[in-house]
Amino acid sequence: MRPEKLIHSLNWRYAMGELLLIILGILIALAISDWNDRRLQHQQEQALLREVRTTLEADLAELELRLAKLQETLPRIEELSRRLKTGGTYDPSLDRLFGAAYGVHGINLNTTAYETLKSIGLQSITNLDLRLGITRIFDHHYENILSGRDIGQGVTLDIMRPYFLEHFRDLQFLESATPINYKTIANDTYFHNMIDYRLAVLRNNQMDSYPKAIAEIRSVLGLLEKELK
Repeated sequence: MRPEKLIHSLNWRYAMGELLLIILGILIALAISDWNDRRLQHQQEQALLREVRTTLEADLAELELRLAKLQETLPRIEELSRRLKTGGTYDPSLDRLFGAAYGVHGINLNTTAYETLKSIGLQSITNLDLRLGITRIFDHHYENILSGRDIGQGVTLDIMRPYFLEHFRDLQFLESATPINYKTIANDTYFHNMIDYRLAVLRNNQMDSYPKAIAEIRSVLGLLEKELK
């Protein structure tokens, strides 16, 4: 082989080798970059899920506390409704029943973590069951609970408060209320209807929604524990 041909052959092989090395280097760099992106995304997802878990644990405790209070006061209102309809004379034990009917069953739920999650993108949660569970809690259960709370507060403040301020003394929210004239109250159809309406609002808007939310939160917390391990 003539020298110029040998040099040309060597240069071509050298150039191909260099090109392959460059391509290989680019592929390795892209793979490292992709791995690092996935690692950072995973870290971000884990941090968000830990924040959601903390929020749900606190809200679960709040819901269980409020549900226990509802389960304690609702039978007292039911007993008041029954005794008003069956008649009878005044008994001081009625004060506790009247008090149960008058008050606000307030609750505050934290949606900050969920709003942060939505701003980043719910698709950042790779576990589909977990993503759907979190969405149901905040977009469905929390909406129902907060809507029911607002309705209950409206009933108490707009309908019941004026009546109780006029016809009762020694008012203690959810605890006690003493009638000024029991006979007038006991024979007042409007008051009977007001108590029945109060019962319906509590049953349909709070006693119905709290247990469903609690069950969903417990389920999602179980999924979070598995995911965060």
